[in-house]
Amino acid sequence: MTTSEVMSVLSQLPGATTVETRRDGLWMAAPALDVRQMAASLHQLGARLSTISAVALPAGETEIIYHYTVNRQAINVKAQTKNNTLASITPVVPSANWIEREIHDLYSVNFVGHPNLARLIRPRQLEDGLFRQPK
Repeated sequence: MTTSEVMSVLSQLPGATTVETRRDGLWMAAPALDVRQMAASLHQLGARLSTISAVALPAGETEIIYHYTVNRQAINVKAQTKNNTLASITPVVPSANWIEREIHDLYSVNFVGHPNLARLIRPRQLEDGLFRQPK
């Protein structure tokens, strides 16, 4: 799979924006991206989910960054929650299960369609959204 083929697939996704080539891989910032379709399309390309990261945004939303690799090519896709909700990619990529649960614990993101958003790492005495609490 060439870089231009990956870029073509990414650019055709619902909610896609421009794909940028950087030294550390491909990047796309697409706040309204259909993340489940993205996961399915990248899976069909043979891409592997490396991890998912999150950043709390000032307006109460969360930026979710999906990190994939395919043929030594890093693919990084930024999406954004709406009402701190985003579709779960776990039905398409089962390995996202624990990562989504961790983000749910720490940022209170509701991953719609996740099979089990039960507490994963947050101790019982701490409230939801630990990383959203005022400092």
